Amino acid sequence: MTNNGHKLTVLIPTYNEEDLIAQAIKSVLWADEIFVVDSFSTDKTVEIAESYGARVIQRKFTYHADQKNWAIPKSKYDWILVLDSDEVVTDELRDNIKKLLNSGEGMNKYDGYEIARKHFFLKKFLRWGGRYPLYNVRLFKRTIRYEDRNVHEHIILPKDKMQVVDGDMLHYSDRSLSQFFEKFNRYSTQQANYMVKAHESIFKTKVDLKQFFTNGLYTKALIKDVWFFIPGTSFARFVYMYIVRFGFLDGRYGFLIAVLYAFQDYVSKTKYLEMRDKTPKIRLAIQEFITNNCDALNCNMKNDFSLKSNNI
Repeated sequence: MTNNGHKLTVLIPTYNEEDLIAQAIKSVLWADEIFVVDSFSTDKTVEIAESYGARVIQRKFTYHADQKNWAIPKSKYDWILVLDSDEVVTDELRDNIKKLLNSGEGMNKYDGYEIARKHFFLKKFLRWGGRYPLYNVRLFKRTIRYEDRNVHEHIILPKDKMQVVDGDMLHYSDRSLSQFFEKFNRYSTQQANYMVKAHESIFKTKVDLKQFFTNGLYTKALIKDVWFFIPGTSFARFVYMYIVRFGFLDGRYGFLIAVLYAFQDYVSKTKYLEMRDKTPKIRLAIQEFITNNCDALNCNMKNDFSLKSNNI
C-alpha cells in the first residue's frame, strides 16, 4: 500500500475471467484499493476477486467505455489505474508508479500517464508489426473519462497534460485461436455498431490541427473514426502491420496476426453495411453476373444471394 502522497484505485473490468483474474490482482496488491466492476460473471471470477480483498460491484455490460466511465467516479481515490483482467503489472512499472504516488512529483502537473503494453499472441511476445510499445493513458486522475466509443476506446489528453511512466503491462489477450475468434466476433460487432452511430457526424467533426500534428493519441483517435469508411483499409492494415512495421520479423505469428486483424477490419465493415441494409455495388454486380450466367458457367446453383446480407 502507498503510505503517503497520493492514493491509488486499480479499476479492473471483468466478465468470466476466473483463469486470469488472480494473476491480474496479485500484480496490484500494493494499491490502496482494488475495484472490480463485473458484468455478472457466471464462473468464479467474483469469488476469486473477493478472496484477494477486492471491492466488487456488478453492472450489466453495455460497452467498454461506458462501463469504465460509470465506474471511475465510484472509485475511492483520486488516481485511477485501469487494468484489464488479462493484463499484469510488471515489477518495474509497479515501482515507478509507487514512486510517483509517494513523491507527488508530477502528479499535480499532469492529468494522466501513458503506459506501454507488451502484447502476447498465442503465448509469443510480438515485438514488431506496431504491437510494441503500445502506449495508452492508463494512470489518470479520477476526473478524466474515456472517449465514447463502442470498442478500442482510449483516454485523450492534451500533450502537455500527460507523461510516460516507465515499465510495461503484460497483455495476454490472445491466448488461443478459439478465444481470439470469440473476441473477434464480439469486437467486430461492437465496431460495426459504432460505425452506425458515427457515420452521420464523422465528417462534421472539427479538427484541432495543433493537436493533430503534435498529439499522437489525438491523431490516432481521428484516424480510427474515419478508417473503416475508407475503401481498401483491410488490405492496408495487413501491409502496414506486416511490411511497414516489420511484422514479418515475428515469423509466422507476425503473419497470422496481420491477416487476422485485416480480416477483422473487413468483417467489421461488412457487419456495418449489413446493419445499414447496404450492399457494395461491386459485390452486387458480381452476384448479379454469377446468377445471370450460372448456366453458362456450369455452376449448377440457385440464386440464393440475399441483397440484405453481407455475411462472410
